[in-house]
Amino acid sequence: MKALIQQATLIYPGHEMNGKKLDVLVQNDKIVAVNPSKQEASEAKVRHDKGMLLFPSLVDVFCSSGEPGFEDREDFGSLCKAARTGGFKHLFVLPDTDPVTDSKSEASYIFKNGSKHGVQVYPLGAISKNTKGESLSEMYDMHQTGVRSFTDGYSPIADVNLMKRALDYTRGFDAFVMSFPYDERLAPGGMVNESTKNTALGLKSSPALSESLMINRDLYLLEYTSGKLHIAAISSEESIRLVKQAKKKKLHVSAGVSMSSLLFTEDSLEQFNTSFKVLPHLRGSADRRALIKALKDGSIDVISSGHRSETIEHKDIEFDHASYGMTMLETFLSAYHEHLSDALSWDEFIHASALAPRALMGIEMPDLSEGASFDFTLFNPKATWEYTDQERKTKGQNSPFLGKSLKGKVIL
Repeated sequence: MKALIQQATLIYPGHEMNGKKLDVLVQNDKIVAVNPSKQEASEAKVRHDKGMLLFPSLVDVFCSSGEPGFEDREDFGSLCKAARTGGFKHLFVLPDTDPVTDSKSEASYIFKNGSKHGVQVYPLGAISKNTKGESLSEMYDMHQTGVRSFTDGYSPIADVNLMKRALDYTRGFDAFVMSFPYDERLAPGGMVNESTKNTALGLKSSPALSESLMINRDLYLLEYTSGKLHIAAISSEESIRLVKQAKKKKLHVSAGVSMSSLLFTEDSLEQFNTSFKVLPHLRGSADRRALIKALKDGSIDVISSGHRSETIEHKDIEFDHASYGMTMLETFLSAYHEHLSDALSWDEFIHASALAPRALMGIEMPDLSEGASFDFTLFNPKATWEYTDQERKTKGQNSPFLGKSLKGKVIL
C-alpha cells in the first residue's frame, strides 16, 4: 500500500532540503516520488498531521540483545519491534550473549537471523574469547563476515597488553576497537556514582575516576599503536576533557554517550527504583550539563540508547542485588523531545543519533530520491501516547517511563 507523507519538515543536517517542508510517496519501504503529482499519489494513504518531522532513521551503536542464549530477556523479534517503535532501523548489538559473538559462526548467525524483523541488526564482535579479557577472539575472521567494530561490552579489558594488541591488530584490516571505560577494581562492588547524596542513601559507590582512569590508559595506548578507538559511553566532565585533548592531538578517537546519562542524574536514585541502576552510573547535574555541551561542540560524536532489557526477576528485587540496565529504544525519541529538545536542537540530535553513527559504522547515508530505500523516520511531535505494558514491545519492564504519558510519537 502506498503512503503519502504530506508537508513534513525534513531534518537532515547537510542536506540541501534540510528544514524545508516536502511530500514523500512511499510504497514497500521504497521512495516512489518526492513531491509527487496528484496522479502519482492517487489511492495513497495520506499521513498529514500538522508539524510532522521527517529525518534519517536512527542508528544505535551500543545496545543489548538477549538472543542467542537469553531469549527470556530479549529476542530479535522483540528487540526489532521496540526499535521500529522508537524510530531505529539499524542496531549494533553487543557480543555478551550465549554463545558470545567471538567467532565467524556466531557473527554469521546474527547477520543471518537478526534482520528478519524489519530492522538491520549487525553484530559487534568480542575483543576477547568469551569476553573474559584473556586472549584475543577471532577478530579477523569476524571482520571477513562484515563485523566492523570489536568490544567486550560491559566487561572492560583490564589487561593493558591485551588492549594494546587489539588496537594494534585491528589496524591491519580497517576495523576499530570500541571500549567501555570502567575500571571496577578501583571500587569493587560500587553500584552508583560516588557522591555525598549517594553516601547518604547507603549505596556502595564508585568514583568517576574509575571511568577517566581507563580512558586515559586507552588513549595512551591509542597514541602508541596509531589504532582506532571509539569510547562507547562517557559520563563525566573529566572524561570529556580527556577526549577533547586526544582530538586536539589528532588521535583517531570518537566518543559516545548513553541516553540515560543525558536524561537523568543521580537524584533519580532517591526512590531506589532499579530502572535507574545503569552503567555508566548516573552522575551529578554538572556532568549532565557538560555532556550536553560536549554534544553541541562535537567533543562527543554519537548518542546510543544503551538499551538493555532485563527480566523482572533481575530487576524487581533489592537495589543491591538488581542487574544493571534500562530499556530505551521505544522511548528514545519521545524522551528527547520532551526532556532534551530545549537544550539540544533537532539538527544536533539527529546528527548525533542518525548521521554520526552511520559515519562511524560505515553505513550509507539515506538517499532522499525516487527509487531509494525509505531509510527515514516520520515523527509527530504533538502526538501523545501512554507507555503501558500493552504498548510495550520490548520484553523488559525496566523503564522509568513505563506507565507514563509521553509526548511525540513515531508514525512511520
